[in-house]
Amino acid sequence: MTQRLTYHLESTNSLNDRQHGFREGKSVDTAINELLRKIKTARRDGKHVLVLSIDIKGAFGNLQHRAILKSLDASACPSNINRLFHSLLQNRKVTLLTPQGSATKDQKQGCPQGSCSGPALWNLVANEILNQVWPYNVHIQAFADDFVLIIKADTNRSLVEDTQSAITQFSSWCSENELDISTEKTNYILFSKMVRSPKITWNGYKINRVKSFKYLGIHVDDRLN
Repeated sequence: MTQRLTYHLESTNSLNDRQHGFREGKSVDTAINELLRKIKTARRDGKHVLVLSIDIKGAFGNLQHRAILKSLDASACPSNINRLFHSLLQNRKVTLLTPQGSATKDQKQGCPQGSCSGPALWNLVANEILNQVWPYNVHIQAFADDFVLIIKADTNRSLVEDTQSAITQFSSWCSENELDISTEKTNYILFSKMVRSPKITWNGYKINRVKSFKYLGIHVDDRLN
């Protein structure tokens, strides 16, 4: 079932090219190379560059079934595949053993335990935010649930304004899909000669600036060493 869904998505070019996770022809290397290329090109053009690394809390575990089914319906995948996933995800229940006896509740989020379909279903939902129209100076890319936003600008002020606007756009998608951001684990790195750090916030919480961050196992610092 998962193979059939994946084949449909890839054969119809349904997934955005900026999704590098769990896809044939894409890898950690392609994601890192794209990130570095975007940064270096913008710096050569004399731009200030801010890279925002976004942490989504328990992305796979908190993925809402309604969001998956909505994305499936919009993907124009064959009706038999669509029906199979609707059957798999609708009216699921989980039974817990407690000291007072067993308790049953509806399961409305998370990929089915042990399912190999999780990555494909996540990519399907994440495709929505990747496909949105972004400003010319904002680049978004992902490796599964690891998102980065690359914002370039001529001035400190425009860098902050454009970053905050991009955060608002990303945050709106998260809200629609009931996904939460870990503001403690979300941070940004600045490639610029600015003396003062831009003040970046997410829903009122300050986002910390770091000198380096680990992206898909590779340490990237603000000097690109």
